[in-house]
Amino acid sequence: MPRAASRCKDGCPTWGTDRGGSPIGTLARTSRVAIELPGRRLDVILIAVVAVLALGGVASALMIGPHVRVVAPSLDLVLDTVTTLVTVAVAALGWVRYREHGKSAGLFQAAAFIVLALANGSCVVLALTGLDARTGLTLAAPGQASLYVFTLTRLLAAGLLVAGSLEALRHHHPRRALPVLAGATIATGLVLALLAAPAGWLPALASTAPVNSAAGAAPATVPIPSLTLLGAVASSLVAGLYLWAAALSRRLYRRDGSIGDAYLAVGLVVASFAQVANAAFPGEYTGVVTSGDLLRLGFDGILLLGIQAELHATLGQLAAANADLARLRIVEVDRAALAERARLSRELHDGLAQNLWLAKLKTGRLAALPGLGLEATALTDELGQAIDAGLSEAREAVAALRMVDEPVGTLRGLLSRSADDFADRFAIRVEFECVSDLPPLPPRAQAEALRIAQEALSNVRRHADATFVRVRAAVEEGRLVVAVGDNGRGFDPDAVGQNAFGLASMRERAALIGGELRIESRPQDGTRVSLLVPLVVAAAPVGVVAP
Repeated sequence: MPRAASRCKDGCPTWGTDRGGSPIGTLARTSRVAIELPGRRLDVILIAVVAVLALGGVASALMIGPHVRVVAPSLDLVLDTVTTLVTVAVAALGWVRYREHGKSAGLFQAAAFIVLALANGSCVVLALTGLDARTGLTLAAPGQASLYVFTLTRLLAAGLLVAGSLEALRHHHPRRALPVLAGATIATGLVLALLAAPAGWLPALASTAPVNSAAGAAPATVPIPSLTLLGAVASSLVAGLYLWAAALSRRLYRRDGSIGDAYLAVGLVVASFAQVANAAFPGEYTGVVTSGDLLRLGFDGILLLGIQAELHATLGQLAAANADLARLRIVEVDRAALAERARLSRELHDGLAQNLWLAKLKTGRLAALPGLGLEATALTDELGQAIDAGLSEAREAVAALRMVDEPVGTLRGLLSRSADDFADRFAIRVEFECVSDLPPLPPRAQAEALRIAQEALSNVRRHADATFVRVRAAVEEGRLVVAVGDNGRGFDPDAVGQNAFGLASMRERAALIGGELRIESRPQDGTRVSLLVPLVVAAAPVGVVAP
């Protein structure tokens, strides 16, 4: 059996392709590695957060006491307000993720944080309107309804987060968003209705007893009701769901690489510890600040950082997409320019050059006819020379147009051949100087530099009446210098002006490659045309299409 037909075992490297022969397998492995490396960093962060929170909880219980916290109505109101605003912002971000990308996790996150926003917002409203005492939200008249409201809403929110992550991991996409959002909102409204339930109607989640404190006294430590077995079980269930949601968010981050999922995973771990702290020290009553409230503040801060990171990542992706579009536009323009150059080169070769060649043959036959006078013979000779010059220029134009696509040599070699060809055709002594190999140039820059040198030589033949030409190429001060000088009659550049067709064409070619054209000439003192091209050209700004 040929070795190519043997199968590779699990242990051998598979740098191959998929069934269609494309390197999809390699790209997939590269993508997984790119996500796994940040994923490991997230695992380290999660372990560190768990360790810090666990040690902090133990230290807090030992140093402060298990049932003592601070009464601070203003601070508690601020914390509840901040929590409400943050949860509303996260709900909006989740909705945007769902609408823009169709992510089911975003939809369920929006529903979950709407639930938390409604619960916290109702607490703020009741505190501001003074109705918290009537609904059992104060330590002066503690009730079970407030405990049920916060426990059930957190249970509902954690369940929605878990459900959304599971749906995303299974690649399920809900067809309708309204039932999810409406169901979560209606369920939250029903839970909030428990605040109007009669006292003693609900099973006790905590052993409550009124707390008396002097009016206007400074914040002081006061005893807090402790949870019953039912309350502890409910809080533990919420904490477990938060941890489950954190683990699922971690999996989503490792799969998709979304930075928002990473921050949410860390935040949900903090929220789980906040719920554990709440089981030990219930802090749902207005005016009371417990360690659970401080942990929820940390949760809010992590969510805010997640929003900022998500927006930053989105803006980065948008900028990258715009850059890709700009590059694609440049590529498309270059492709069109290449196609146009190819068309022009074919037309020059198949049209103009063939017609000139036919004209040269006809002129040769005309010159061979007997009985031509001296003047006619001279005219046919001049006509033949003009046709030869036209053929040469057509060949040079075709070569320059094709050079952008298929470079035919180094700039030094091309300049040397152009100088030798010019000397052979027009019997003008040409000296070519190039002290060392020239640095490689992009095909476009090489083609334009050669065409400028050829145009300068053509001007020497047409206008200079020179007997000697020097073509020089060198690198000076970080720039490529190509110079063509002659001993002809020269001219006054100011008298000719900047808009002479030949000079303007050379200047335009120089500008296309980021170079500069200098012309030095005086009457009866020759001419020197120099092209200066920087060897390091700054990249064009994004969105600017190169000509």
